[in-house]
Amino acid sequence: MNTISSLKEAQVLAWLQQNPDFLPNHPDLLPAVGEVGKVISLESGQLVHLRRQNDQLRDKLDTILNRLLRNEEIYRAFHAIQTQMILATTAWAVIAIATHEPENLFNIKRVTVSLSAQESSLVQLFHRTPPPESLEERLFVLDHVLLTQTLGEGSAPVIRVGREGKNKQCYFGQFTASIRSEALVPLYAPADAQNPQRRLIGALNLGGEAPNRFLPSDATDLLQDLANVFSHCLIRIAAS
Repeated sequence: MNTISSLKEAQVLAWLQQNPDFLPNHPDLLPAVGEVGKVISLESGQLVHLRRQNDQLRDKLDTILNRLLRNEEIYRAFHAIQTQMILATTAWAVIAIATHEPENLFNIKRVTVSLSAQESSLVQLFHRTPPPESLEERLFVLDHVLLTQTLGEGSAPVIRVGREGKNKQCYFGQFTASIRSEALVPLYAPADAQNPQRRLIGALNLGGEAPNRFLPSDATDLLQDLANVFSHCLIRIAAS
């Protein structure tokens, strides 16, 4: 009898532990089960709380892991674009990669390039060969004063949201009406023997349809790295 009684108690205890919501959902049974039942009820309540905490922690970890995986995908995509630009042998090929690839990979409405009219060697490089049809309105030659007024002297991208973007048509042409936010990333020629200081030569322009596609709080390190590689590729091809 004692063995059977002990077995039944163990079975009840195991069942209650596997169903921790039972006693909290049936408080009227607590007087009948005595102190042992109350202890089991307390342990069950703590177990429910711990399980909820574990579920919340698991959700947070999943979110962090997904963000890390997404960041890794973005990094690899940017690296692939940079590699393609480095391997390109013509100026229009570099323009095509710098504009089409970000649009396709990151769902950006329009990506274009602006060049300063002061950069005569670069401008002439593009004028020698007409652009392919797929690159119409991808390259804009702008007055240098306009560029400096928009971009300033810093190297960080200029983020413009909504109507605050002036002269938007100079950067996006016929797509201007659909651009609700934009990131204008300065392009600089590196310092060399003839030019001891780097100089602004243009901008890589990214336009989004949504007002929150580009925000001032966005991290822009990868965009700046992409623009730096793009600038070097243009200068290299112009000098060859």
